[in-house]
Amino acid sequence: MEVKQGFPRKIGYGKVVLTVGFYDGIHRGHQKIIKEVVQEAKRRGMRSCLVTFRPHPSEFFRGRVLSLLTTWEEKEEILKGLGLDLVLVLRFTTHLASLSPEAFLGKLLRSLELDELIVGENFVFGHERQGNIQWLQENQNRFRFRLRIVPLLKVQGEKLSSSLVRQWIERGEIEKATQGLGRYPTIIGKVIGGKKRGRLLGYPTANLESDPKKLLPPSGVYAGRVNLKGRFYKGMINVGAKPTFEDSSFGVEVHILKFGGHIYGHTIKIELASRIRSVAEFTSPRELSRRLEADRMRTEKIFDGTKPSRENHHV
Repeated sequence: MEVKQGFPRKIGYGKVVLTVGFYDGIHRGHQKIIKEVVQEAKRRGMRSCLVTFRPHPSEFFRGRVLSLLTTWEEKEEILKGLGLDLVLVLRFTTHLASLSPEAFLGKLLRSLELDELIVGENFVFGHERQGNIQWLQENQNRFRFRLRIVPLLKVQGEKLSSSLVRQWIERGEIEKATQGLGRYPTIIGKVIGGKKRGRLLGYPTANLESDPKKLLPPSGVYAGRVNLKGRFYKGMINVGAKPTFEDSSFGVEVHILKFGGHIYGHTIKIELASRIRSVAEFTSPRELSRRLEADRMRTEKIFDGTKPSRENHHV
């Protein structure tokens, strides 16, 4: 997969099948669109292409950082796994936001030999979201491309969207988020030094320094898997403070079951499977240790009989 910043020169790219969007999370609805783009491009001997943006348009308009379902590194990895040929990353600026639908499409057509545009039924673009499906249908012959509209997927009776998946994660509804994403929600971070309290309790933990733009679930204890160099281990993940030790600092730490290696400085990926409980203050470290043992048993039970997840596995 080739990644380009900005609008490239048209020479050498040939005809493309295209989709456009920020695609935060690349949930199952996004995957359905992208797979149609890839399949159609292969069928017709063309290149599959996605045009996306940085930063998120909502972040640009609101003037504050938006917590993302997928960081750019995660998004790039997932898109590569889906088989796209080309990704164009456009910087979302005042100029880009001011472009009318005609002007934006004109810039695209000066860069890409667009044959077919495939988008979801709720797709909007251009200044003040003036471009929509109706506008595209009325103008596709004028701009000489074909248009394909992909219906939105529904999950538990609700139309699937990045906003819906974000709500599930913010509420700690990990199973729902997993169903919408088609994979476990993830936390990726570098292992940094901690206060080593877990080691004294018999449950050593790896403290993670995650991307500040990454959306994290609410405080609590979670069951999950930890990806270490392509191998997966069961893990107990604590998100939030450590009230038993009067530590109110927010953080992410994971106890990796049946693992005793040294991983300081390594980057690991955590896949969240289920929320076990809320963060609680215990009367003593011994009481906390007993609760951690119960958490470990529940984590083991959650994963009993399940198949290991695979890197770049998509629904």
